[in-house]
Amino acid sequence: MAGEFESTRNMKTIVIAVVVIAVVVTGGLLVVLNMNPQGPGQSITVLSRHDIAIFDAYESEFLASDFAVENRITDVVWKTQAGGFWDAVIAAGGIDVLWGGGPTLFDQMQRDGNLEPLNWASIIDVIDRVPDEIANTDMKRRDGNSDVIWVAAAISTFGFTVNHAFLDANSLPTPNNWTHLAQPIWGSLLPTATIAMGNAPFTTSNTRIYEIITQGMGWEAGWVTMARMAGSARLYPGSVQTQSAVEDQSVGVAMSIDFYGYNTQANNPDCEYILPEGETIVNGDPIAMVKDTPKKDLAEGFIDYILSPEGQAVWLSPGISRMPVLGSAFQTPYGMGFPDLYATYNDTIVTSGIEFNDTLSVEINTAFTSYFEAVYNDAHDNLALVWEALVDAYYDTDITLAQLNNWSIYMGRPVTIVYETTPTNFTIDFARSINDQMIYDTGFYYDMQTAWTAAANAQYLATLADLNAYLTP
Repeated sequence: MAGEFESTRNMKTIVIAVVVIAVVVTGGLLVVLNMNPQGPGQSITVLSRHDIAIFDAYESEFLASDFAVENRITDVVWKTQAGGFWDAVIAAGGIDVLWGGGPTLFDQMQRDGNLEPLNWASIIDVIDRVPDEIANTDMKRRDGNSDVIWVAAAISTFGFTVNHAFLDANSLPTPNNWTHLAQPIWGSLLPTATIAMGNAPFTTSNTRIYEIITQGMGWEAGWVTMARMAGSARLYPGSVQTQSAVEDQSVGVAMSIDFYGYNTQANNPDCEYILPEGETIVNGDPIAMVKDTPKKDLAEGFIDYILSPEGQAVWLSPGISRMPVLGSAFQTPYGMGFPDLYATYNDTIVTSGIEFNDTLSVEINTAFTSYFEAVYNDAHDNLALVWEALVDAYYDTDITLAQLNNWSIYMGRPVTIVYETTPTNFTIDFARSINDQMIYDTGFYYDMQTAWTAAANAQYLATLADLNAYLTP
């Protein structure tokens, strides 16, 4: 394995097809001999939510593999799009493999008929390398015929990254779970934010954190907890921006998938990735084959490489620092150079967390993320206003912690809107009932978000008015 994992795209462009030409002049006859009768190289196209560091590392290693050389694969074409556009990209044609983006996105792709069942002998041998479960979490998804339709290529946990320099400078404690981040102390610097949270429609990893909170704590309690967190937070349009905020000390805490946390921790001595005690899950991050790809054999070879010990070891490279799904990665010559990550891997595979419902995640995902944006991002000014007032009143001893908690419930519980002439609360059942329409009807999506934002603003301002009435005899 190459030690540096350097990108070879520029060199590859030059040497994609080497044609040796011999010119022989005999009796005035010019003879041109093409010594490459097999023709130009092949390519494989991968649609992914991964970043360029992963593309660069894996492209060079895969193209140097025996399979790629023997099959004259000279290029990996990478396509990146937000998950909401994957159906359209796949429908346009030309995609062979889907890779990375989390179980919910891949379950949605299965729902929409985009995944090839992995049910022939040679591919079954490949996916059998992966255990069915790690830490009580599925590493494979099966369809109604019990055929595997996606398999985990890496594993992840979800937590937060702290910047100890920010915490120390502002006399803030080191948190150890989500509940801690909902405490009033995190709003004590307002209007300066102490927490970075990603806006749910634009980050699948942060969305998984929010799902963990609502599933682990219960629906209403989870939304109240997140309202308190969001009141102390600044919201960012993606997981990268969210992570950058804690790296550059703009905030003290950021929502993090583990590999962002570990990379930040490795590069910034002030930062530490923290796994919430008993409040996380282990995710299998999938790889799958696009249904009816004409390059089925090449797609299989790519998946085979990703799930080989050598392919798994690429996850460990500096700048990536992800947890492989296979422990055999650490037994390769390259993998043996990462004892710290091996220790983390061994801790990860025995992680005890919440029982997570993947089916529910798929059933309500679009409604869930759009509601989050409507009430926390689009109504953030009033949320921060009322939360700051509650925190100030608490620290001024004008209200007790119990009173703050009660007003927080009034502030943060799921809102009620008038839907089809009926007052309707944002419950799990309601989210499930409207989810499909929100996926396919942009007008309906907009109308629902507008209604939720208006209801949230009204709820926040009503809470503030009630607090002010109490504080002003």
